[in-house]
Amino acid sequence: PRSEMTVSDMQKQFDFVNAVNQTADKAHKAIETIRSVREKLTAFEKNYGDLESTKSLAEKAKQLKDALTDIEKALYQTQNRSNQDPLNFPIRLTNKLVHLNSLVTINDFPPTAQDELVRKELTQAVEMELEKYDALIGNDLAVFNAEFAKLNLNYLTIE
Repeated sequence: PRSEMTVSDMQKQFDFVNAVNQTADKAHKAIETIRSVREKLTAFEKNYGDLESTKSLAEKAKQLKDALTDIEKALYQTQNRSNQDPLNFPIRLTNKLVHLNSLVTINDFPPTAQDELVRKELTQAVEMELEKYDALIGNDLAVFNAEFAKLNLNYLTIE
């Protein structure tokens, strides 16, 4: 009773927030996977990078790591370490998208047409990065794993 918002306006706001959250969630899960894969590729390079038989595979690991890093940097600002760092490094796609959510939920009003346009534009940019991510994980990582399996290398090593 204290709100000026109608039930349909509340539903529009809810749908907007839910759509943004779903996109951000997909991006954040991809970032977690990227970090995990990159860590494993780094371990591979450390363990097998010096062997002659794995030179081409080590090069593929480096290329894969670089491509995954580019996607992560497009989605999320990786250089922030302190509260003042956002002043020096620009925010990335997921930050922009999530901040849009907070702006829409400040008041009891449905999202404006401009909010919808910005959400669609940012969501489209995030989806493009996620498509690149899916291609890398689905194709390049599968090729890497197949070549790794052909070499019959030990997955776990003791130094």
